[in-house]
Amino acid sequence: MKNIRFHLYTIRRKIARLLAPFPRCLTVPDLLDIQEKRHSEQVPNLYGALMMRGDLDILEEVMDCNHHYFQGIFVLDGTTDWQGSKNILNKYSNVELYLRDRDLGPEYEQPPKDGARQALLEAIQEKYGYDGFIVTLHSDEMFYDYPPTLLVGAMERYKIDALSVNNIPFFLHSTMREAYVYVPGKPVVEQVRYASFPGFSEFRIFKNKPGLRYCLNEHSRVIPHGVQSLGKTTFPLRHYLYRSVDQMRASAVDRYKRDWQGYGFNWMQKEPDVFLERLPNFSFAKYIPQCVRILNGESGEIGEIE
Repeated sequence: MKNIRFHLYTIRRKIARLLAPFPRCLTVPDLLDIQEKRHSEQVPNLYGALMMRGDLDILEEVMDCNHHYFQGIFVLDGTTDWQGSKNILNKYSNVELYLRDRDLGPEYEQPPKDGARQALLEAIQEKYGYDGFIVTLHSDEMFYDYPPTLLVGAMERYKIDALSVNNIPFFLHSTMREAYVYVPGKPVVEQVRYASFPGFSEFRIFKNKPGLRYCLNEHSRVIPHGVQSLGKTTFPLRHYLYRSVDQMRASAVDRYKRDWQGYGFNWMQKEPDVFLERLPNFSFAKYIPQCVRILNGESGEIGEIE
């Protein structure tokens, strides 16, 4: 009888842990605390799914920042100068697949939509099965302040399939109007220091498991169908979409013509001066000094890098 009672008690405890409510929003201190209390020091493998177009002026800087967190990186490239992007990506031994937009099958629309990430998901699962976690990467976003591995502990603890981060757009501030000259090859983190807050909540990591699938020609969904439980964090992800006047305008027109995104094109049509106090639809902007990390992607709280 005692053994039966103990067995039932153990089952109830396991169920309670599985049903533990996920907090409304996890902060970076929450994530750090969860990581510190993990029972295993071994971090599950991360696989990067990078869908890109252009950004050759910062691609090497972005890859230098991000690549070492991943067991493998799988790339779908729509860059016109594809040889240029391939030459940069070839420097990284964990880039395991390089696929051009034009090499996708006839079932994919051209130009591809977000759902074209299905090709990357299939490649990852073909090689690694259902191991680890998959991170949706972009060629102008950096895990500069904290590593993506910090997100894994919360996903394991709360048994959730996907977590959001705060995508923080850096931009050209009005105080830069008179003297700013963009220098390709110089780190963008040293040149573009103003960011708009609160960051936009976007999913960037999901558990690799059976039953996941993108709708091939669906847009504005960066995680696959088949994820069940979702969580939110204030984890900061730096986004350097806006770097120079010419680059901003060219990128905005390209995105608009490809029916990818109209945000930048629309506000630049109304406001030709791209040096702003803050980006449209954001609450406030903040100067991010060098050697400082963003602690909270919603509040904009910053602190020195220890």
